[in-house]
Amino acid sequence: MNVILVALVFLLAFLKGDWKNWEPYYPTMLYISLASFLYEFISHSHFHLWELQESTFFNLMNVHFVHNLIINPLLAFVYLSNYPSDVKKQVIYTLKWVIVFGLIEWIGTQTNTISYHNGWHIGWSVLFVAIMFPMVRLHHIHKLVALILSCFFTFLYLLIFNYL
Repeated sequence: MNVILVALVFLLAFLKGDWKNWEPYYPTMLYISLASFLYEFISHSHFHLWELQESTFFNLMNVHFVHNLIINPLLAFVYLSNYPSDVKKQVIYTLKWVIVFGLIEWIGTQTNTISYHNGWHIGWSVLFVAIMFPMVRLHHIHKLVALILSCFFTFLYLLIFNYL
């Protein structure tokens, strides 16, 4: 599943990414990558909420590297590259991304490429993604506000899932 996902993300980024103007998107690509790595750091030893599984082609570390360094940043790049200017279209566009992410994650649960722990389930994932995409956009246009809100949401999740 991970190999297929990487191939599809590369194809999507190649076809839909704004490669002529990639530099303005780069800080947000780093933001999402860093956020993913921070989750791994916080949850590494004992407190995963979700866990990506090893595959035939990738051990666990490589699965995380592929997602954190390739898949997540490229998807943020494609999301931002095609972000509409009309507010109604922005809402619909973001909802489409949330639905697609939810479906991909559901397929991941059915193929055992992702597992849930400590009270997390697909509903939490959909809520997380529904917050994540607006945060990606917010980071692109107002980095400091997004960083502050990211700290707030991180703290909130840590409280909700009894990490603290």
